Amino acid sequence: MKRIRFSPSHFAIVGFTSFIILAICLRLFGDSLPMLVSLFIVLVLLVWLFIQQQRVTELDELEQIRYVNHQAEGSLASLLDKMPVGVIKISEDNGDVEWFNPYAELIFTTEDGDFDADMLKNIMKAAYSDSGHYATVGDKKYSVYLDRASSVFYFFDASNEYEATVGLVTTRPVIGIISVDNYDDLEDVVSDTDISHINSFVANFVAEFSEQFHMFYRRVGMDRFYLFTDYTVLEQLMENKFSIIDQFRTEAKNRELSLTLSMGFSYGDGNHDEIGRVALLNLNLAEVRGGDQAVVKENNDNMNPIFFGGGTASAVKRTRTRTRAMMTAISDKIKSVDQVFIVGHKNLDMDALGSSLGMQLFASNIIEKAYVVYDSSQMASDIERSITKLQQEGADYLVPLSEAVNMVTNRSLLIMVDHSKISLTLSKDFFDQFSQIIVVDHHRRDEDFPENAVIAYIESGASSASELVTELIQFQNSKKNRLSKMQASILMAGIMLDTKGFSSRVTSRTFDVASYLRTRGSDSVVIQDISATNFEEYRAINELILNGKKILPNVIVAAGPEENTYDTVVISKAADTMLSMSGIEATFVVSKNTKGYVSISARSRSKINVQRIMEKLGGGGHFNLAAAQIEGKTVSEVLQSLNQEIMDQVIKEEVIIDEEKKG
Repeated sequence: MKRIRFSPSHFAIVGFTSFIILAICLRLFGDSLPMLVSLFIVLVLLVWLFIQQQRVTELDELEQIRYVNHQAEGSLASLLDKMPVGVIKISEDNGDVEWFNPYAELIFTTEDGDFDADMLKNIMKAAYSDSGHYATVGDKKYSVYLDRASSVFYFFDASNEYEATVGLVTTRPVIGIISVDNYDDLEDVVSDTDISHINSFVANFVAEFSEQFHMFYRRVGMDRFYLFTDYTVLEQLMENKFSIIDQFRTEAKNRELSLTLSMGFSYGDGNHDEIGRVALLNLNLAEVRGGDQAVVKENNDNMNPIFFGGGTASAVKRTRTRTRAMMTAISDKIKSVDQVFIVGHKNLDMDALGSSLGMQLFASNIIEKAYVVYDSSQMASDIERSITKLQQEGADYLVPLSEAVNMVTNRSLLIMVDHSKISLTLSKDFFDQFSQIIVVDHHRRDEDFPENAVIAYIESGASSASELVTELIQFQNSKKNRLSKMQASILMAGIMLDTKGFSSRVTSRTFDVASYLRTRGSDSVVIQDISATNFEEYRAINELILNGKKILPNVIVAAGPEENTYDTVVISKAADTMLSMSGIEATFVVSKNTKGYVSISARSRSKINVQRIMEKLGGGGHFNLAAAQIEGKTVSEVLQSLNQEIMDQVIKEEVIIDEEKKG
């Protein structure tokens, strides 16, 4: 039925007609009742007419909308069928495919003509966890987007975009710096002819290495080279675990040269000066960690460095020139502050205490206010005995942590000895009060390093922090304050602890320092007195040893019972004792400590790098002396992880040794 739409002229005619009717009625009936009834009927008819017109108008508009929607749906369906975008509708109830357009079918159809539903499910699973990502289907890359409100997946061909992105990443500039470890030492002991041969060997090796990977290089010193390349090459080096380091060590060893390589690499988007600066920092990090390794870090403050190599024990040898320079730099810094506070690590050992006392003496020759801070709640028996004896001698520079917290000013200086990890420092709250920090340590540096360290004297080739500090005192050669008998004895005890009685990590510098301390009154009787093991401690050590098992012919792992706790000193002494056994190359002791954490103490001789194993578990240390402290895990869980890391490390070391023999 055709509907009639009234125009304004129609309403004018109706109005005029109504006027005539009313006029006639008024003439015929006057103001009588029939006149009122006629007027009412006319008004009702007019109202009805307007309502009908409104209804017809609304129906026309609705039909128009329906018509437009119908046209749009048809066009959209045609578009979805034809456009180069995969569209798949998923059921909200069970996740099954309800509908897909022809392009989506083309994407997921196999060579056999079947729809690859399994691949689609894997892609959908990944998309639900991340609303936007790339998916590889065949030889193409697709950008996948999920409309969660309607459960519709969209697949956009992003092959060109992806290749462009990858191209930008792989062509990022890379700057590398190579340093030859121990080159300075060779210059002092070999003839000019031999130096010439060594220079030729190093230069030829780096040239062949650069040519192999198509890198541009320049020699900027006898022992230093700069490399320029892109990320593609760096990626290859990382995939090979920087095997070039092992290759150089092997070839140098064949020539009876104690040379190794340290490398620092950095990359980023532009800012070549910043990339170069980070590369230099990475090289320094590789050297202070002991050399014979590579450190790679992107030019981004949020990224952590990646370590490769480090397969030998402390390849970098320190020089007396560097020690003298450090002595001068530390002295100048101390002169600019009002107070100096020296702290060791948590649960002080003799090396930490000895180096703290040595640095206090060093600082007291420059400034009056120099203090050693200790925590009375974290003291082993030997530390407690030492502090008691020092206090009896009138040592007013020993300050408890509770008092030291209130003494710090904005011009105070903190010196960290025998540690460089913030997590290991005596007190994090106390650490946070300082804006200037000096680090004196013999452990390899890692990423948990103080950002506000103004001077970092880190020599991983030193036997102990006590040895480093004693050398600083020697070079200072001040007549103001001299080492007391007790101070010299504790410094010696610190060296003896970390060298296991001068049987491990000992160099000629170690004996030079020991001789100096002996001239300053170091007494073996005093050392034995303060380092003596009490009966309960001795029994606890043996309990742990009796729980030891050989997981490899040359590796012992001992685990304490879950319900028992042991002092960290006991755990470390147990590891030391087991290492003295015949045919043993490495020992590990795992147990809960008195703080409720699981502690690991690791020791080795010369073939197994326990530092790398401990770093994997969140700890650190040296090549042959390391430790870790783990929170939130049981002893058995930690033991399982430790055994796996030991197996992986030992197998890797054996592969390297075999390759060196073949080479």
